Amino acid sequence: MGKLLRLRGVTITDTSAPKIISRDKIESNGSLFLFDGNHQFGTFAGLPAQNAAIPNVLANKAAALLGVAESAVGLVVGGATANGATWKSERTTKGGVHGIITQAGGQVGNPQYFIKTAPAIRNYVLANPTHKYYASMWIKVTRQSLKASSVMAPMYFIGPTTANQLFSFEGGIPSPISGPTLLGRKADPLLPDVPSQPLAVPYNRFGSVGVQGLIGVGPSADSEISLVVGTAGAWAGGMINQAPSRIIYRSYMEDLTVSGRTYAEVEAIDYALYQEAFGAGGKFNGDTYTAPSTLP
Repeated sequence: MGKLLRLRGVTITDTSAPKIISRDKIESNGSLFLFDGNHQFGTFAGLPAQNAAIPNVLANKAAALLGVAESAVGLVVGGATANGATWKSERTTKGGVHGIITQAGGQVGNPQYFIKTAPAIRNYVLANPTHKYYASMWIKVTRQSLKASSVMAPMYFIGPTTANQLFSFEGGIPSPISGPTLLGRKADPLLPDVPSQPLAVPYNRFGSVGVQGLIGVGPSADSEISLVVGTAGAWAGGMINQAPSRIIYRSYMEDLTVSGRTYAEVEAIDYALYQEAFGAGGKFNGDTYTAPSTLP
């Protein structure tokens, strides 16, 4: 059993001093959420039904930042379409959330599985729109979109249209791609998830973005910070029978204004963890899942 030594009356003012990691190497006092279904503090069974809770790995950090209970800063299943002839959602053997959607016709509505943050996290970001934020996700593309542009985003915080947002990952590419709101971004590979690109499926994708300030009027009060497989949001109508199939493994968001870290500092930690997780012996390496070809 570990021991904790408290130094009463001692205040450490050096922000570069080593910190004790409580749950994950990326954590900070600005951490808002971390989704990772293959994490000691993030595991859950199967695919929970709509409105069910999903762990926020860093709920302890978010709760301290927002001044609420950990139960108020979790993640929630926002939509869970039943499996059928044109849609299948599943957990992979390594804990990812996989969504397979038909590209052969016959799609009805917008089948999806999506995870959103608790209202307390969304409301905190809406109340602090001038803060600096970092957002990232790790995914695997198992089948590319049939559409050449405007491809479904697997992570976003937008209003009714993509013209009003804090950030999005349309086609897997972090947005904004330029402008005064952009603090930095990384996309590996720096190619959208469309068949015109020379990317052999399946392939892993890392994306991150740092933003300060809103695009347009930004997200509305009823917008959600969302992680999505299938079709949803502003892209839904244009994705009928054309959407990509993807696996979401991990996603993170941090208030950089609170943590005092730069986009580059957090991205370096995040990308190193991504490379480790998908490298030889990594926790997501060698994952298995249903082939998208089972739903033409």
